[in-house]
Amino acid sequence: MPDEQLVIADYRAARTYAVVDGSLRELGGGVLAEHAGFLTLPHRDGSHARWAFADDRAGCLVVAGPDGERRHPIAIPAEHLACDSAGRYVAVTTGAGANTAPWSDVVTLVDLEAQAPRRFRVRTGEPGVMITPDQRSGDPVLVLRHREPGAIEALALARAAAVGPHVPELRGDLTGDVAEDGHGDVVDQRTGVVATATRRGLERFVVEDGMPRPVGIVPWPVDGRAYYLRFDPATGCALGVVRGGPGEPEAWTSWTNALVEVELASGRTRHAELPPGLAFRFAAGGGRAAVATVHPDGDRLSLLDRGGPQLRTVWRTALPAMSNPPAPGRLPWEPVGDAPAQRRAVAVDPAGTDVAVTAGGDGVVHIVREDATETIALPSPLDEGGHLLWWPPSPGAGTDPIGR
Repeated sequence: MPDEQLVIADYRAARTYAVVDGSLRELGGGVLAEHAGFLTLPHRDGSHARWAFADDRAGCLVVAGPDGERRHPIAIPAEHLACDSAGRYVAVTTGAGANTAPWSDVVTLVDLEAQAPRRFRVRTGEPGVMITPDQRSGDPVLVLRHREPGAIEALALARAAAVGPHVPELRGDLTGDVAEDGHGDVVDQRTGVVATATRRGLERFVVEDGMPRPVGIVPWPVDGRAYYLRFDPATGCALGVVRGGPGEPEAWTSWTNALVEVELASGRTRHAELPPGLAFRFAAGGGRAAVATVHPDGDRLSLLDRGGPQLRTVWRTALPAMSNPPAPGRLPWEPVGDAPAQRRAVAVDPAGTDVAVTAGGDGVVHIVREDATETIALPSPLDEGGHLLWWPPSPGAGTDPIGR
């Protein structure tokens, strides 16, 4: 397996692929947990880069790289993935799965060296998870972000790693000074700042002597709020697409979108306007960010440069229409006829020049450059858009330690 490749997960078909030098190769497969996504693990001891995802059918954490694939048992349905700065521990929280409401309170902590997963109970509600150092001791802390009621909870990683059998309950110190609608988390493991997106803005915290402490809210600089966040270790910035406009999901064609960047340490913000419609998860790489927007008037793919004093649109291009896009006036994830409402996944290559974007249901991935587009056909339909990871040959200034 080469040092750089595009990984494609068709989680509805339980198949995964790699694209290397324009050729498609099938990998080990598995039902990737869509919400938890892919997690790029940091390099350790000069080893090759590795990546991980939760297999939501087999009940395991799949860790893959040039040396092959390993599987570790975890509790499912998986909701979020996060790793420590050394890439030894991966924490997995559970969510609703195929159920209408969260029902599981189990968290799994996987020790990739000892290959000894530990399970414990926290609180139901699809918690977010981060691993960060304590500001005083420097010891790693497992941070959980809860909703309804909102709370930030801190558990010493050593406690979780030493938990006994039979899935005991673990509780840590917490603060309730956070909005109840948290969705989207980031962590800067160099500074210890963790943050979550809420209606109030980007809410930031640190852990001191085992206690989470708020350190300020950065209001969103445009109307609306972000839901999906990414973290850029090279700049210490959180990135998110802020959705504004009507609050009703049926009015998704009138949603406004803006790419927003927030420096975690200072709270400095920048933003750039995007086309309207459904902007699902976006991608970042090579100092740039790419966003696909779905709209009845035409889907667009935007590439933005983050290297200058302002966020700048490098190019914006029309995308070939999907066969079964979301229907106006209905929930954007509501099935259209007998088929699911389709959407798109996006990935940016490590250099920030090429963008991969899927066409859900049509089984294709477009590789878009400023002056050309290449289309790769898959042997499965990529229902709901699948998931993408452009796996870097080296982590550079680091990796985002939360699954996306």
